[in-house]
Amino acid sequence: RHAENLRKVSSERIQVEIVKLLTSPNPEKWLDLYDTGITRVIMPEFDVAMDTPQNSMHHMYNVGEHTIHALLACRPDRILRLTMLLHDLGIPAARVTDNRGYDHFPGHAEISEQIAGKILKRLKFDNYTIATVTKLIKYHDYRPDPEPVAVRHALNTIGDELFPLFLEVQWADNSAKSEFGLEDKFDRVQAVCDVYEKIIADGDCVKLSDLAINGDDLLA
Repeated sequence: RHAENLRKVSSERIQVEIVKLLTSPNPEKWLDLYDTGITRVIMPEFDVAMDTPQNSMHHMYNVGEHTIHALLACRPDRILRLTMLLHDLGIPAARVTDNRGYDHFPGHAEISEQIAGKILKRLKFDNYTIATVTKLIKYHDYRPDPEPVAVRHALNTIGDELFPLFLEVQWADNSAKSEFGLEDKFDRVQAVCDVYEKIIADGDCVKLSDLAINGDDLLA
């Protein structure tokens, strides 16, 4: 009954409580905030997600339910849990239904990135968190082939520091989907992970600063 009074609470305080909940052993309790009307005040974008179905062979939940299952599928890391909470909030705007009744979500990752950035800024998150979470969201649907060239390119694009988190995001995202093609999805992520680990073990170059020579060497 008093959910509206949260508008009088500072964004910083709400941010702290959100992070506590997300990194707890029970992130699914986020649904309690929805059921009690709290998300309508602190994150109305989630309410829209709960009203958005995903009529696709790849999904069995609406967007909000998928989000909760994805939260449960990743470890209680602050960056990972924030990423999974926000990663698909662009689907309602991107959703199109074909003449067979199947839904498609073109460009949803980029739209989700923009929405997530606005939410994180609204909640007064620090610049590092905003940059890291939005980048992971931007690339959460990026599927490099499990080949050395493709994985090195993905490493360069996403960044070697974020790449392990990117793989965890993809694993959690797949965990919250339907059984359709699920084994193949997990096999691809695992294969990319195996190639990534070999690249790291071999010390392969993935960016200019990794090269054994630089401009000074050439000048000399």
